[in-house]
Amino acid sequence: MAHRDWYCEDVLSGKLEVVRVWEDERVLAFHHPMPAAEIHVAVIPKDHVASILDPKALDGALLSSMVLAVQETAQALGLDRTGFYVRTNAAAPGVTPHMHWHVVGPGIP
Repeated sequence: MAHRDWYCEDVLSGKLEVVRVWEDERVLAFHHPMPAAEIHVAVIPKDHVASILDPKALDGALLSSMVLAVQETAQALGLDRTGFYVRTNAAAPGVTPHMHWHVVGPGIP
């Protein structure tokens, strides 16, 4: 049974309001509603992509937007000075079925 990615679905539908950090026509970056660290931003495609292993994840324009969102988010939040890491979902048990990257900082644990 797949887990529902409630925060991505609810953010994209407008059901859940979040603090947006960065956005373009393909990607949205926002402060995670249940942060696992002092700074925890989710970067998601606006169109559904099941995971980083989905063929749609290879779209060059989408990947460029995802990377730009990480860069802009890191700089806007000062993580370019303190360090951060990026985590992505894959096809692992318990991972929600929507491509999303997590920008987490400050510092690298």
